[in-house]
Amino acid sequence: MKKTLILAAFAAAAAIALGGCASLRMTPEEKAAMEAAVQDNLDNRTYVIDVDQMIPRRGISKHVTNYSLEVKEDKLISHLPYFGQAWNLPYGGGKGMNFESEISEYIETVTKPDRRQITIVTNNGEDTFVFVLQVFTNGKTDIDVRSRNREPIGYYGNMRTLEP
Repeated sequence: MKKTLILAAFAAAAAIALGGCASLRMTPEEKAAMEAAVQDNLDNRTYVIDVDQMIPRRGISKHVTNYSLEVKEDKLISHLPYFGQAWNLPYGGGKGMNFESEISEYIETVTKPDRRQITIVTNNGEDTFVFVLQVFTNGKTDIDVRSRNREPIGYYGNMRTLEP
């Protein structure tokens, strides 16, 4: 069991390292175009992050497909998986991390030259969520989600560049 976990962790680290090398294969023009597209999407508050990794606070990370987090100006659309402990939920589990709601707070700061931190606060009628996004200039995104009634969880993904 321990060997399997170590091997899985090594494979995940290798995949992330090799995925990071994809940006090295881009020409300077392609890299500039990607950075401009990411910048435009963030400035317009219209973007989609395709999630490919889920990191629960307990247990191991899991590769996931067909999940996303979308921001459309003042609306957040969350289609994310959840794995973890939950407290004080409606019978049957409620909406979970699959909901569409209005954004009550949107705070954006430049933390380093190659990334922005975006804090989004929203309420889906069952719970209040705080999404903290670290968006890099190449579109890679780390998402940390905290709520009142659920254990925190993290995600990794890539921004899908959209035309304004």
